[in-house]
Amino acid sequence: MLDLDHPRSQHVLEAARIEDLIRKRLLAWREDEAAAASARMEILRTLLPQLEALNAAHFGASKKIYRTLDALGKAVQGADAAKAWQAFEVLDGPGDNFGTWAI
Repeated sequence: MLDLDHPRSQHVLEAARIEDLIRKRLLAWREDEAAAASARMEILRTLLPQLEALNAAHFGASKKIYRTLDALGKAVQGADAAKAWQAFEVLDGPGDNFGTWAI
């Protein structure tokens, strides 16, 4: 469970907000291939850079988080929504991520 008094909590919540936007875009892509191009563009040009900036500013530029985000970026660049979803799931559970799963 997230400790709301911890100094990093607001940043974990911000990461969760961005991850929710990525989740919505990936779900739209999975449901309708016509949504692929706009979903991929938004994730790659806007949302992943926001998570990278958050990592740099508030998570000690974690190499583990950068690797997770890089893997997601590479998966999103591909044409396979299922692979992109699998890469996204690493953000959604315990592991090398922002800890948003603990909310």
